[in-house]
Amino acid sequence: MKTPPHRTYPVTQLACIVNLLHRMAIHAPPEALPGGMTIAQLSTIGFLYFSQNDDVYQRDIESFFKLRRSTVSSQLNTLEKKGLIRRVPVAHDARLKKLVLTQDGLAASAQVMQILGELNRLMVQSLSQEEVAQLCHLLGKIEENLIRVAP
Repeated sequence: MKTPPHRTYPVTQLACIVNLLHRMAIHAPPEALPGGMTIAQLSTIGFLYFSQNDDVYQRDIESFFKLRRSTVSSQLNTLEKKGLIRRVPVAHDARLKKLVLTQDGLAASAQVMQILGELNRLMVQSLSQEEVAQLCHLLGKIEENLIRVAP
């Protein structure tokens, strides 16, 4: 069988994978996620969970996930309304607010880490450790290529 032309473009394959991950996250059982979170919200909670010992600001989320300020701001507003994060002023700069998981956010992060772990496990389940390492290496190279040309 001949490969469909749209499957010969890695960008369409990546778009399909992202869409599948998003669909899996939003269709997780209601008890598995606090308030029906998107994959972006899951990822942000995960980032904050792993960065608990560091001061994290909105710009760090923007930079890490390569998102626009308005996108991250909207996402953080939603997480704040859900009571999962707080924006805490810092003494050295009145303009900056560090992002901190609330008690509910910390409790939710256990669920979030479980979901992210499961999505990751499902995504690479048929790959060897070497293939997973190669995948991570290739995705890193792709990210570098796109960073060089992205607006």
